[in-house]
Amino acid sequence: MPTIQFDVLVPDAQADRVSEIFSAATSELVSKGSLHSADVTRVNVDAFPTGLEEQLRQTYRDEHEERDLDGAHVYRYDIAVDGVTGSVNQLAMVLSRLLTPHAVLPKDHVLLEDEVAHERPAIFPWSINIKPE
Repeated sequence: MPTIQFDVLVPDAQADRVSEIFSAATSELVSKGSLHSADVTRVNVDAFPTGLEEQLRQTYRDEHEERDLDGAHVYRYDIAVDGVTGSVNQLAMVLSRLLTPHAVLPKDHVLLEDEVAHERPAIFPWSINIKPE
């Protein structure tokens, strides 16, 4: 089974909620037939890759007017999936949308040309890794 691994900078008080959101989303995808099964686990990690936490903190500062995400640490969420309809990469991008708010896009095609103006910062910055079967 391939595993989609998210490392997420999240306030300690919301770490369990992120896991619940991933679980609810994957359960919905299973019920719709987009995959056969999924298992979400928050994994205890002794040490993350060097520089990852600072990179995620800087991403948050860059996207939130130099504010820090207080009381936050990096948490790892492993999502083991089986029977994916489509690609695992596509599924990973769908799941990443749970960490980034939906942008309201204008209907005017000229306004859409300025993509940066419509980007929304991630609620919690994240990195992703896909482990093949």
